[in-house]
This record gives sequence, structure tokens and C-alpha cells, in this order.
Amino acid sequence: MKNFETSADEFNFRVRYYGQVIEVTKDGCSVNAYLTNYIFHTKKANRDKTDTLFSKVTLSTEKAKNIYNLIINSGILKLPTDKEIKNWQHGADGVTYFIEYSDKENYSLKNYWTPSAQDSIPEALMVLNFIKKISDSLNLKEMYMAFENGLPKQGCYNSGGMVTTCYSSNTFEFGYSGATKMPYGFCTSYRASYIGKININSGAALQYNFDDNKFYHLNFLVSKWNILKIKSQFSDFIAYNYQNRRLNIDKTNNKFQNHQIEYGLNLKNNFSMRTGLDYLINNDEKPGFFLYGSKFFPKINTSVVLVSSVFSNRINYKAQILKLFNLNQNLATNRFALGLTYEDFMRYKDVYVNLQISL
Repeated sequence: MKNFETSADEFNFRVRYYGQVIEVTKDGCSVNAYLTNYIFHTKKANRDKTDTLFSKVTLSTEKAKNIYNLIINSGILKLPTDKEIKNWQHGADGVTYFIEYSDKENYSLKNYWTPSAQDSIPEALMVLNFIKKISDSLNLKEMYMAFENGLPKQGCYNSGGMVTTCYSSNTFEFGYSGATKMPYGFCTSYRASYIGKININSGAALQYNFDDNKFYHLNFLVSKWNILKIKSQFSDFIAYNYQNRRLNIDKTNNKFQNHQIEYGLNLKNNFSMRTGLDYLINNDEKPGFFLYGSKFFPKINTSVVLVSSVFSNRINYKAQILKLFNLNQNLATNRFALGLTYEDFMRYKDVYVNLQISL
């Protein structure tokens, strides 16, 4: 922005508050005005590095002259700063308006803390009336909403006040997955509410375990949530889970494939449930149904999960306990999870251990 203290223009005026700056300059017959929307952005919560994102718009000559006349006729230039106004109160929260002015001989910077909280002080009413006229003339609220809506839905945003908005839109995790019978493996997942400005509400997860004898277990899951856009205390989701296994059952080489299509609800009190179809392929084809329930306990950062697939002559089940550990927010990773799972699948019993790091 222009340095008013060194400017040679005959008239410079700037009003600034959280997220917006309106600037008017006049020199001779030329009047120019600008609107700047800005916001402070950190890519991850509680990180030190902050960028200032902004959009500066040159207003039309007609709007510039209108705003100039509004400033001249409002009496705002003659108003003292709030500390010099009798009975003007101050507080920690609220909105502070900064007004900066200069001409060829004078310079001033004045501020007004939350004029709406000043119990009808005449000077406070003058500031409020002035801000309202500028806001209505330039559609400031709509302009700022359009600016915010064009920002990537990632990281944390703050316009200079006490309120910070954070998006947990992108979560990438990876780590080790092993089992008593298949000690080698890895697990990874990616969840995104937004990619850039596009709302996708989707995720994918992959887990692979194997041993030295060419036995393996592949588990791949894709999901999408907020399908029905339910405006309440719960949300819904759908998922497709594919599993491919080669297992040693009773010293026999067995191959299995599972196709699971699931629909579920995330309910209040951190409870989730889903059900669907489970299509198992071995030497023959076995249609069944799938049941899932989970409960998260926030006080101990722990989830308990129970899963079952029911067929005509067989019930497979799995039980998991998952513990989350939150780390220092300034580290490259701020969380990791440790999971322990017991599974009974077609008489094949195994215990899995997962260690997954969040980035």
C-alpha cells in the first residue's frame, strides 16, 4: 500500500478493519479508489509461517468520486481518535476500525474500537453510519464472501481478529502393517474434503501384508461422504472395499476375493455404523451381508471397531482397537495412530499391528 506519510498527493484516505481496506486518493481532478480484501493463511494449524493472501480491485471512477464525496461530507476527518473521546470504552474482542489520512501538510492515524458497543456515543454513531454507507455503496460483505469462496479450502485462515477457521481437508497417512503370520507390509490412506476449491469429500486407503512364502492380503477401500447433504448432527457415506488374499489354511493354498459395497452413517456421540453387501469368491461364489460399528472415545483418543460378514454357512469377524497420539503441532507430523486387530476369516485367524503417521 502507498505510504501516506511520504505521499505528495493533496488527499489520501484509508479505512481498514478485519479483512478489508478501502483506499481513496485525489490529486488535482483525478480521484482513484481501491478495495483490497486480505486474509492471513497458514498451511497447517499452529504453524509459525503465515502468508498474507489478498486481492486488490480498482474501483470505477464513478464509485471513487462517490466514496470521496462521502468521506468529505461525513465529518469523519474531523473526528479525534477513540482515546480522546469521552466515555469511549475498550476491550479485548470486537472490531477496530483504522482510519488513515494525509494531505500535503498533515498526516494522522486514528482507530475506533467497536463503535457498536459504545452505548450511543454520538462519535460512535458517526463512525457506524460512515462504515455502513461505505459498505452499502461497495457491497463490501458480498465482495469479501466472494474473495473467501475463491480461496483453497486447506489450512487455517484469519482476518486479523480472534476467530480462526481451519480446514482439515487433506490428510495423508502412511506406515507399517504387520501380522503374526504375515510380518511384512504397509498401510496408507488419503482423505480430502477439498482439492483446491472443489469439494470432493472422498478418500482411499490401501493395506498390504505378505510373508516369505508368497502368501498375502491386499485390502483397498474407496469412500465418499456427505452423499445426501443431510443438514443435521450426522452425515452419511458410501464405500467400496476390495480384498484379495492368498492364505495358508490347514496347510492348503486358498485364494479369496471380497467385493463389499457399504452405506453408513456418522452419528452423534462419535458413533458410526454401516451395512451392505459382501460378495466372496473362492472356489464358488458366496453372497452375504456386511455389518460395521465403531465408537470413538475422545477423552482417551481411542476408537473401537467391530466388523462382521455373514454368509449362509459362515460368519467372519474382526475386532480392532485404535489409539491416537497427538504430537507437537510444529513438527512435520502432528499425530500417529497405533492399531491392534484380531481377525477370523474363513477359519484363518491372525493378529495385525498397524503404526500409521499423519502428515
